[in-house]
Formats: sequence, C-alpha cells, structure tokens
Amino acid sequence: MNIQTGSGPMTDVSALDRIFRPQSIAIVGASPKPGPRNRLVTNLMKHGFEGRIYPVTPSSDAVEGHKAYKTVGDLPEVPDVALIITPAETVPGIIAECGQKGITGAIVYSAGFEEIETGKDNARRLKEAARKYGVHVLGPNGQGIWAVKARTVMSFGAAAYELEDLTHSNIAVISQSGALAGAIGNYLQRNRLGCSYIVSVGNETCMDALDALAWVIEQDDVRVVALYLEGLDDAARLLPLAARARACGIQLVALKTGRSAFGQEATASHTGKIASPHAIYQDVLDQAGIIMVDSLGEAMAAVEALSFLPDPRVSDDPKSGISVVSLSGGAGALLADHSDERGLPMATFSDAAAARMEETLPEFARKANPVDLTGQIRAYPNLFRDTLAILNDDPRTEATVLQFSSSGKRDLVNHAEDFRNAARQGGLPMIITTAVETVDPEIRQAYREAGILISDDPSNTMRALKWLYDRRRFADINIAPPPSNLTTLSPPKTWEEMMVFLEDSAVPPAKWRILGPNDKAADTCADLTWPLVVKVLPDAAEHKTELGLVKIGVRTPEDVDAHASAFRKTLDEPDMGVLVQEMVTDGVEVVLSSLRGTDFGPVLSIGSGGVAIELYRDVTYLALPVTPEQVEAALKKLKLWTVLQGFRGAPKTDIDALIKAAVAFGDMVLRTPDLAEAEINPVFVRPEGKGLAAVDFLGTISEKNGSE
Repeated sequence: MNIQTGSGPMTDVSALDRIFRPQSIAIVGASPKPGPRNRLVTNLMKHGFEGRIYPVTPSSDAVEGHKAYKTVGDLPEVPDVALIITPAETVPGIIAECGQKGITGAIVYSAGFEEIETGKDNARRLKEAARKYGVHVLGPNGQGIWAVKARTVMSFGAAAYELEDLTHSNIAVISQSGALAGAIGNYLQRNRLGCSYIVSVGNETCMDALDALAWVIEQDDVRVVALYLEGLDDAARLLPLAARARACGIQLVALKTGRSAFGQEATASHTGKIASPHAIYQDVLDQAGIIMVDSLGEAMAAVEALSFLPDPRVSDDPKSGISVVSLSGGAGALLADHSDERGLPMATFSDAAAARMEETLPEFARKANPVDLTGQIRAYPNLFRDTLAILNDDPRTEATVLQFSSSGKRDLVNHAEDFRNAARQGGLPMIITTAVETVDPEIRQAYREAGILISDDPSNTMRALKWLYDRRRFADINIAPPPSNLTTLSPPKTWEEMMVFLEDSAVPPAKWRILGPNDKAADTCADLTWPLVVKVLPDAAEHKTELGLVKIGVRTPEDVDAHASAFRKTLDEPDMGVLVQEMVTDGVEVVLSSLRGTDFGPVLSIGSGGVAIELYRDVTYLALPVTPEQVEAALKKLKLWTVLQGFRGAPKTDIDALIKAAVAFGDMVLRTPDLAEAEINPVFVRPEGKGLAAVDFLGTISEKNGSE
C-alpha cells in the first residue's frame, strides 16, 4: 500500500513501518552528557527497546554502554531509522549520508528551520536532500515518536523520561506541537488510559501530520486518534483519510487552534502557516466525520469515551433514547437538561418496561425517565441491579446513565459487580456520574475494563454521549468521489455569461433585461411580469442597496426609465446599462457561495441570504465536491432549516431543489478553476415544487486572469 505525502511523491508504507517499529536505530548527535541528546538513548533503554542502538558521535567512544561510531558511514549495518539531533546546518548533509548508507527513514529533532527566518535555507536544503536520496523525514523541530507496543520511545522529551513504565492502549495521538504531544502522552499514561502511538510531526518539512495519520489508521492497535492541529497543507486529503479510518473502526478527534484572531496569528508565527478560518475547519471536519473539541481537557475526555464505549443501540422507534437512573431528582433534572441542550434523545419507556417498573420499584420512586430511586434505596439492596436490568431489556433504551449524589465512591465499591454485570449484559454505553466527586484512577480503570465510563458531572456525561451518537451518525457518511474528466470552464465575466453559469448550476435566474441608455422600458420590458426590480449590474458597484442603487416594486415603465437615469447620474456613467428583473416575492432568501483559497481547497458555503448573512452569520461550509446527503445534513445545522420547513404558517419550501442546486453549483465551481470566489445572493427558495430563482451573482477571478 502507498500513501500520498505532503511533499508530493508516493511513500511506501513499509518505509514508515521501519520508522515506527525499527529493529535498529542510529542516533546521530548522541552524547554521554545529560540533556536531550543523551535522553534519546536513555528513553529507548528505559522503556525496553529490544533492538540495536548505534550512537553516532565523533567525540565519544560509547554512550550509555553502546559503542559509538564517528559517522553514519561507519555503522556496521544499515539501521531502520536514524534519529538526528545535531545543529540545523549540518542536518541536510547527514540526511545525504543516511541515503548513501541505505537508510530510508529519519526523525530530525533539531530546531533552526522554518520556525525562524534564518532557518528557511536549512529547510530547503533538508527537503532537497531527502528527495534526492529517498529518505522519509519526520520533523524537524519535533519530539519524535512513542510506539508503545513495540517499546520504542524515540523522544528526548522529559514527559517520557519521567514515566517509569508505559501502558499500551488503543489511543493514538498526532500533534503539530511537540511539547503538547509529550504532555498528552504523560497525561494518558499517568491517568492509566495508556496509548499506542504518540507522534510529534514538527515543522512537517517533508512528511506531515496526514502522512502519519495514513500510517496510524492502518494499525490494529488503534481505535481512536487525537489530532492537535494548527493548520494543514492540502487538507482535502483529510476527508478520504477519515473515511478510511471509519472503515477500520477508528474515530478521529481534532483539537484545532486559531479560533481567535490572535490565535491565528500565533499559529502562523509558530508553524509558518496561515490557517483557514476556524469555522471552515469546524464544518468540514464534521462533514468528514471527525469529532472536533475545544480544549485539551475535552480531547482527553473524548478519547477516553471513544476508546472503549460502544455506540448507542440503533432503534427506529422515535421514542428511543437515553435512560437515566438517579439517586437525586435534581441531578436527574440536570441530566435531562444537558441532554436537551446537546440535542440528544431521552427515552420514553415501553409499556412493558413501565409495567415492570411499577412492579419492581417501591412507591417512593419516580418510575418514568429519568428514574429517581432517592436516597431510600439503601433499604433495597438489589434495586440498582433490578432497575438496570429493566432498562437493558427495554428496546427503547439506547444508552444508560446512572447518577449518584453524595455517595458515589461507596456505591462504586459496594455495587461494583451489579454494575459490571449490567454493562456486560446490556452491551450499551453505560456511564456512571458522580456529583463533582473525584474518583481514584484505579477505580476508574477497573470500571473502564468493565466497559463503564465514570463521569464527574452530568454535563460531561451528556457530552460523552453526544460523541458516541456522533460516531454512530458518522458511520453513514459517504464522501463524494473526486471529480474526473471534468471539462474546464472559463469564469463568467459578462452578465449574460453569469446567467448561463446560474442555469448550469440549477439556479435559474429571475427573468431579466438590460436597459441601455437609449432604450425605453415600455419596449425593453414589455414581456416581463410586473412589478420589477431595477438595479445596477454587479460590476458597476458593490453594496448596491446601501448606495440606493436598487429599487424594488417598480410598477410602471416611466418609473423604470427614471430610476435608470438616476443610477447613471449617481455613478457618472451615462452609457451604463441597467438591469431590470422580474420581482420574486414568494421565497426564502438563501446564499450559495464558494471560496477557493482555503486549506481544504474549494469550499461551498450555504446560509441565510440577503442582509441576514452578515447580521446572523447563519452559514455552514462544505469541502467540494459534495453529495446531496452532505448538503442536507449541513442545512439541518442552520436556523435556516426551520424557515425552509415552513415557519409560522409559511409554506414549506422546495428544499430538494436547493440541495440539487448546491451540488450542481459546487460541481460548476470545480470545473471553473480560475473562479476564486463566487456568490449567488440571494437565491429565492420558492414553495415546494416551484423551484428556485436567483437575482444576483458576484464572482472574483483569480489574479493571474484579472478580477471581476
């Protein structure tokens, strides 16, 4: 199998196998003195690397008991990977030596490359050497790789050095920050969550985070991957990688920096990238089936829940959902509130389950969802067991939550076997929630091994269930196939060409005419249906409404002529043609637009149109190409969806026509590579069965061809 690398050529995965699971390692720049160059050796030894270690240094005969060699060329064999921690200016030459020796993989830890202005020449020479000699290079300026199952910690970081042993699990981490990669690894190990791989990609001079991801998702000891992202080059590759991850039963979780203007600036200065707006990442990652989180704490909570909990039960019953058992009416109410806030369904018990509740639960208990057993449960030692059994047997229960109040620790110990049996027999997601009560890591680990998540807050419980429901939803995602054999189009420049573009995008324009300076509306507009809209053409002025260059509801030819004359006078364009259109009055205003210069390539945006787009920012983004299913899912996230369904007595609109148009418009954008931006605003989505009508179009042509 091959993967596409960020640097262009195809990378043989076997080369990455040797980097991630080497049997022999050369450490170029190793030192017997304490510090990072020594820790590359000691971290390997401390965590049980069973292969051969070859320090390479001209100044020492041995490092930590391993014979040292003066140069790479002196090594007694061709090692699987070279770890390089030498001054930046020496690295390109060392990569050349590695290639000449036959070494196909290297990890460069040295700083002094793209992250500083004076290091850019070093980066260029490194990239050239790697290409010339066929060396796959991770880094520079990173902290390397932890491959836990192989007991291979190729990192100088203090995080790995301070750990006495490592726990292997199905959690992998790929980070564009070396320091955070180490911190995350340290957290996972100290909290007994464990991990399979920690990958710090550094500056991504040759290989990038997506190259690492392409390898990681093919491993059989991975179920969830956490991505720390600052920005991606050619991020469109992420969509097929996410699809491949789903096919392998792996869920991706992403923490993306750059939400604020300052955060975007900090990211750019740190990595040399200028990231796309955060909103585009948020929507496109959802399109790709990737869970996006907002903090490191959320990322760790997400990988914990997703690493072992099953998906909620699949049910076609609209009354299915989450079933809650609580010892506190207040806490149960909080769970219900947080469920509603996150759009999660609460179950309505089936008649059979409700009858069993009446038979089993004492009189003081609330028997509807959320069930409240109250503190009097102490007099009924089997009530936990019996209640959970009823919920597990109810086909409307998709997931179960058990909420404690102030006695969580005691009940976790006293009823452990009942809870474990319930989780095992139900096969559903089961979360036990305390009321902000801290539970020892040993107890949490024991419950994880039994398939139960312990949460410290009702809000965090429903957050975890939202991730599980999202994962279940993502299983149905089908990404659009990449376009092939598309006929390239020239971008539209004249109004007539724009209208043809709209027709081909399945967005027919409202009937129109152009009124010349010597024309009379009585003749030119004779076949139009009144009232009309009179306005200047798109290339004549931006923000036409603010300048008074749009007149709606015009009812006589004389008024059309007067408005056209006034527009020419305002713009001092006596020979200007003026646009006259039939007025559309029976539709919801929507905007369809595209933007090409993003990390994901061309993206489509859909949202509330007209002036509402700037006022409400009710807009969503999709990477192109798109499927009808993706467009519908994106629309459902917007407030616009409620309006399209028919709000306050208004008729339902032609949503099918809008979805068809969005797909067709996206395809037209892909066929027009020189169209940098395009906007149809507004598109009137008319009542169901009546289709669409467009009344305006704006396009920006890429600079090499001028702008429109």
